[in-house]
Amino acid sequence: MKTVEREEFIGPPKTVTKLYFQQCAWCGTSVLRTSLLCPVCASTDLRWVGREGRGKVHGFVTVRRQGARPRTVAVVDLGDGITLRAVVEGAKPGLTSHGAPVRVREIAPDGLPVFTPEPLPDDGR
Repeated sequence: MKTVEREEFIGPPKTVTKLYFQQCAWCGTSVLRTSLLCPVCASTDLRWVGREGRGKVHGFVTVRRQGARPRTVAVVDLGDGITLRAVVEGAKPGLTSHGAPVRVREIAPDGLPVFTPEPLPDDGR
């Protein structure tokens, strides 16, 4: 019989292919942080939904927190009006084009999704 190491079950999964978030059944608002109430209509009818972890770089923002170094994170558009802050490996403000396709790889310990760039589709030229 194979012995299973306990460490296999500790921590977040190593790879992620879908992003899960709450969505209000009443007004359709997407809530990216766990919440008890919808921030728009105050409904308690929030359901967990999964979404394919692909999107496009929409821009960059510098996050400043008291007592911590500022860091630059990407704004990723998942489509259908869902936009979130995320880390994009290898992305640099001013060098990474807006609209660059990305896919989710993992969720960092601080809760931010980590995306990796996808190759641009070959247009047959």
